[in-house]
Amino acid sequence: MEKSYGIEAARAQLGDIADHARSTGQVINLTRHGRPVAAIGPVAAIKPLVGVQVWLYLGDREAVSYTFPGVPRIGESILVETSDGNEDFWEVVNVQWDIRPDEAPAVNVLANEPTKES
Repeated sequence: MEKSYGIEAARAQLGDIADHARSTGQVINLTRHGRPVAAIGPVAAIKPLVGVQVWLYLGDREAVSYTFPGVPRIGESILVETSDGNEDFWEVVNVQWDIRPDEAPAVNVLANEPTKES
């Protein structure tokens, strides 16, 4: 399979391209006028360029803005250092996307009480 496709040419083969990317781990670029505009690949292979800004809600504490390398998934544990230097694991219990017409999109991550890692 090619390493890049024009957007129009890829349209008819999108399912095949996605299946190929998932099964091989290969990232396939979609181009417009020869310039890459998007990529299709396994989720773990596609990384944000600068990270994802999220609002992190830890229990009943006030929300704190963090930059993550990607959006945390429900069930994942995240290690958070508090202002007093302690570290606790928190389990992600909900991820909410807020999309509004006149505002920048926001990602809210809710985590439950600290959990003990085994």
